[in-house]
Amino acid sequence: MTENNPEEKPLRRSKKTVEAPEDTGFSRTKTRQKQKLESQAEKIKQLAKKLNYAIIGLIVAIILVFLFMRFVNF
Repeated sequence: MTENNPEEKPLRRSKKTVEAPEDTGFSRTKTRQKQKLESQAEKIKQLAKKLNYAIIGLIVAIILVFLFMRFVNF
């Protein structure tokens, strides 16, 4: 860098121009905790879906039993 050429930019970085992305820079512990929370959220979704299927199956079974009792005169 020459002192006579004002168009050259200085080589040092200022805090205002350098911004780190929010997702980088996590420690291993924070990354592991984040992955654990994401894993738990995925497991909860899967269990909720299974629970919904179980509830629907029980409702259908109850309706079939009532229909059987109604038409067979049990």
